[in-house]
Parts: sequence; structure tokens; C-alpha cells
Amino acid sequence: MAKLWIVYREALRLLGAPLTDVAVETAVSRLDIAPWRLFTAQPPESVALEQVRASRERKRALVEITEADRYELCGLSVAFYESPYSPDECMRRLNVSATATP
Repeated sequence: MAKLWIVYREALRLLGAPLTDVAVETAVSRLDIAPWRLFTAQPPESVALEQVRASRERKRALVEITEADRYELCGLSVAFYESPYSPDECMRRLNVSATATP
């Protein structure tokens, strides 16, 4: 299972928290994840989900793909991929509650 992260930038730091687990196939189809949406290979600095929600900075939804998530003919490398949708829209597309915790 891949992880859906909610992240934001604070100066040059990428801060975030995992929100929920999601099947790679579901993330690809519902969150429009593709190889060209690679955002970073480095993980965000982990902070509390409440801190992410309280931040006034622009939030992004990233899907973390690990080696265990990859399958035969998977075109995604091990990395974090940005969804073009807002975190709220990603949660709606995955039917995840706004109060979900990983």
C-alpha cells in the first residue's frame, strides 16, 4: 500500500504527514499519478498532521511509492508523486474522512 501525504513548504524544507494508505492502482487512477508527476525522491520531514493542517502555506498531496508498492510493468520509480488535485479533493476521491489518521 502506498501512502498519501499532505505536505507544504517552509522555506526550503518540505514538511508533511501521511494521511492514509492507498493501493497504487487506486492512486494512479483516482489521483492522476503518473511518472511525469515525480515530485521528489527525498521524503518530507515528518510533522504532526495537526501542524500540517494548521499551516497557512499551500498544501500538496503526494503519493509515496516504495519498492514494495511496485508491481510488474509498473512505470513508477520509488519516489513521491504529486497529484494535480488539492488534498481535500484527493480525500474526496478516495472517500477518506478529513479526520483520518494513518
